[in-house]
Amino acid sequence: MNKLQQYERRLLDDANEAGTENNTNDGTRRKSDASLDEILEHLEDDDEFMHNYREERLQQIADDMRKVKENVRTENYGLLTIVEEEREVIRLTTKTDQVVIHFGLDDFRKCQTMDAKLSQLAQRHLMTRFLRASVDKCPFLVAKLQIKVLPFVVAYKNGVERTRVVGFSRLGNQPDDFDIAALENVFYEAGVLAKKSTPWRPSAGGRDGSDDSDLDV
Repeated sequence: MNKLQQYERRLLDDANEAGTENNTNDGTRRKSDASLDEILEHLEDDDEFMHNYREERLQQIADDMRKVKENVRTENYGLLTIVEEEREVIRLTTKTDQVVIHFGLDDFRKCQTMDAKLSQLAQRHLMTRFLRASVDKCPFLVAKLQIKVLPFVVAYKNGVERTRVVGFSRLGNQPDDFDIAALENVFYEAGVLAKKSTPWRPSAGGRDGSDDSDLDV
């Protein structure tokens, strides 16, 4: 058992003890609360622990960066990828950790708008894959997902559906457009983006944009 696990064990023991003492209604401070403050002070003063924590965090960041680089190099992350075959859509849905799929039609203006927004999100979130499929080529999935309104966007995490966006109704009051931040927030809340990014800002051309790095790790 490492030092952090020992501290966690102590907190649990103190919390259980405090629960049996039933002394929280008289204004006294719970023992577990006091223990937490004490443990945090110990951790801050523990140079070895802080060094190891920093090392672990840096290693995690390095691993994420390597994964992003590999994703971009071999799997077309960073792009809204058009998938022509329904079988491939199904395969990618089940084999990809985090994936967003837009089912639409090329000549439908709202689908074109959705494609443009998803392309920007794909560049910004390199730990999530963004796919585009035509409803004309995916009859089985259209029936299974009961797709009746376009654009239709569905997000999966480890093969499990986490959220869907049908039309623009969840994304604001504009009938033919929406704020890209609203779409990003839907995916963030669903847990299919690595983390919440810094706010979007209008670019010089008046479109949604950001000056931040594309890497989202």
